[in-house]
Amino acid sequence: FVLERADLVAAVNQDNLDFALANGAKPKTSTLFRYGNMINKRHFIEPSERSDGSGLLRELGVEPHRFLLYTGRLESVKHPDDIVRVFAKVRTFGHDIKLIMAGDGSLREKLSEQARELGVENHTIFCGSKDQEWLVSVIPLAAVVLSPHTGLALLEVALGERPIVAYDIDWQSELIESGVTGEIVPHQAWEEMADRVGRFLADSNYARSMGEAVRKRALKMMNPSMLNQHEREPYLSLFDR
Repeated sequence: FVLERADLVAAVNQDNLDFALANGAKPKTSTLFRYGNMINKRHFIEPSERSDGSGLLRELGVEPHRFLLYTGRLESVKHPDDIVRVFAKVRTFGHDIKLIMAGDGSLREKLSEQARELGVENHTIFCGSKDQEWLVSVIPLAAVVLSPHTGLALLEVALGERPIVAYDIDWQSELIESGVTGEIVPHQAWEEMADRVGRFLADSNYARSMGEAVRKRALKMMNPSMLNQHEREPYLSLFDR
């Protein structure tokens, strides 16, 4: 009822917009308001020019470029349990690496137990929710970032110039394209996700090139000034009418 009658329908990504169009929104009055202008501006700083997060990692007993990173809520809708499974499998490939789970939620204790059952409890760090300065400094030091289902967090890690392995859900395929800007696998195909992580860890040149490529795409797609101007135009058009 609402979508068919709206004078303006704005979605934060193409996946959401496609849903609106399929349910009555008019193409001529529908648009994208991507959320690149909603994240902390420090994420747009070149990774090489950011504060060094090595000290923050030492507090956790982690070395730079020797850890996988997940940043997001520890809730079932985000599938953080898959990340623990992925990590356990990656360890079987012979990579001496740790996992940082940056975020909090109702699954934290369950995930800790899962890590114990899979034998990776001593290599998994649940560091809780972290502020933007911590994220800006630490993200560029991750070996690989895992994104089962993230929103703003996916943009933040992309701007951190990190190789990303993501599930093909929601908007993630708009940013991550296998062999072009990272690696994307079917939703909840965690074993395939582990294999792609292994590829990044085994080929540092490939990992670096995907990190550089995803930052370039993110900058082009999420330029705040461009997005601000694009958001003004539909509203001004409404006022004119």
